Amino acid sequence: MSSKLLVVDDDPEIALLLRELLELEGYQVEVANNGIEALEKFDSTIDLILLDIMMPEMNGLSVLSQLRSRFTVPVIFLTAKDNEYDKVIGLELGADDYILKPFNDRELIARINALLRRTHWDNIVDDDLDKQNQYTIDKLNVNRKQQSVYFDNKYIELTGTEFQVLLKLLENAGKIISRDTLSETVLGKEFIPLARSIDVHVSNLRKKLPPRSDGLPWIKTLRSKGYLFVIDQTDDLLQG
Repeated sequence: MSSKLLVVDDDPEIALLLRELLELEGYQVEVANNGIEALEKFDSTIDLILLDIMMPEMNGLSVLSQLRSRFTVPVIFLTAKDNEYDKVIGLELGADDYILKPFNDRELIARINALLRRTHWDNIVDDDLDKQNQYTIDKLNVNRKQQSVYFDNKYIELTGTEFQVLLKLLENAGKIISRDTLSETVLGKEFIPLARSIDVHVSNLRKKLPPRSDGLPWIKTLRSKGYLFVIDQTDDLLQG
């Protein structure tokens, strides 16, 4: 079955363009022309949302805030090039990615496909992954197959992108991983220093992960080098 997308944009021409483009790619598409209609049309069958930021009545940031209080559905913001503040706020609220208007059709499709692949990765059968399903550090337990995160047996809700950033850091725990590598492997795009996407996703992780019982930080930032997920010699990092 093809994935179902919800396009939210108050410009009828852009909404129609997106619908036609996405349907040509084989997606099912629902369209909402404002934030209130988007919340009314959203249900559990929606696999991904393309969400315009600047809309009357209820803007995209308000829509995302309401969605994130209950759902982790992937969200890509559509935003004007000069709205740097809105991009950062959107990522902090839990958007998975953003694309600038006017957008390139092929880039948009590539971003959607990459995000949906990351979201549905657990349906892929891979013997090597099955052998490395579970990461445990301190009281943190991350299950690759179930895409779940618990600390001291309490569930931590992450977006799909936040989970993939955490997973990539865990796969390289104790080693420096560059922003370039994180951006390319998680977001599927080249790292642009001023874009701050990866930095915001890592910042969100830091806010959501409770303090470690051993007093160590979860993630260190190494200036001009990247990030490092902290482990010590007593950590049982990987369990089959």
